[in-house]
Amino acid sequence: MPSDSADRSGPGARFGPVRGRGILEIPGIRLGHAGELTESRLTGISTVLPPAGSSIGVDVRGGGPATRETDVIAPGTHSYGADAICLTGGSAFGLGAVSGVVDTLAEAGLGFPAPGVDGAVIPLAPSAAIFDLGRGDGSVAPPTPDEGAQATRAALSGRTTEVRGSVGAGTGARSGFQSLRGGLGSFAVRLPSGSTVAALVAANSLGTIGTPAGGLWLAPLLRSVGFDLPTVHGLPTAPPADSGTAAKNTTIAIVATDARLDPAQTTRMASGAHAGIARAVRPSHTLFDGDTVFGIATGAKELPADRDTATRELVMIAAAAADALSLAILDAHASATPVDDAWGQPPTLSEIAPDFTSAFTGLR
Repeated sequence: MPSDSADRSGPGARFGPVRGRGILEIPGIRLGHAGELTESRLTGISTVLPPAGSSIGVDVRGGGPATRETDVIAPGTHSYGADAICLTGGSAFGLGAVSGVVDTLAEAGLGFPAPGVDGAVIPLAPSAAIFDLGRGDGSVAPPTPDEGAQATRAALSGRTTEVRGSVGAGTGARSGFQSLRGGLGSFAVRLPSGSTVAALVAANSLGTIGTPAGGLWLAPLLRSVGFDLPTVHGLPTAPPADSGTAAKNTTIAIVATDARLDPAQTTRMASGAHAGIARAVRPSHTLFDGDTVFGIATGAKELPADRDTATRELVMIAAAAADALSLAILDAHASATPVDDAWGQPPTLSEIAPDFTSAFTGLR
């Protein structure tokens, strides 16, 4: 628990990090997942639906990204935004699952009107994929269009509350040169202004979350926000360069806020969030990572009218996005589902550091 024992949920809550409902702490955001967690196949897809009228941004920093429709949401391009943002497994093959997302959105009437075609809409679903091929029986079995449709239907229903664990895009995630199970993680940060910033991440990095001594790179951040947690020991370190471990990984994420930002400001928030990856994972943003962060600003809360005050708020939003993403990466590892040894999968953080994981997942 935070050292000040503050209740960070509900009306009048004090500002700071909130595990809670993660990205669902941002009103209006919906999500859904599909995939398979079995001995033979570990992969999935997650669909996030922003509220209508949200500003959208993206910042790609990794040297090996697998992405779709990121150019059309860059500042200065199409001003429509996005109907969905997808995080998926399956590397470039997994991007094919997004066709099921698009078809389902079109059936629901979501998309911008197709010029000259009565009643037709064109959904935009910017997406990014992690590399999780072969994590099971060794076969190439990426998420399918049917699974993309299933995840989108779940999001449209508004009933999904699962924001972390071995689900959706995080099902087959690994990190640290494939020495530790990753997953899907989510965390939020409440600002003194009343705005909230949150992150959802599929943590599948090449780099490790553990220091050479076996602790956490994030330990200083955990102390700085008042989380009084057991010390972590014995995390896997990077294997020797000649170990033959496949170096194909990626951290992909969505950061969201209820503040009203324009597309350029939303992109700046996504850019700032990349510092959260670098703080939690070393090395990060390598040639073998496809590190990509999408941004969503729902616009429910106006920035201050005074320019200087508004600028300071923008700085705080970007800083909070980095903190939320760092904590979400740790959350993804802490929430990964242990599986039977016969599956041949790496260990989870909960198996290596059960006391720490229990305390961390117990945070409000």
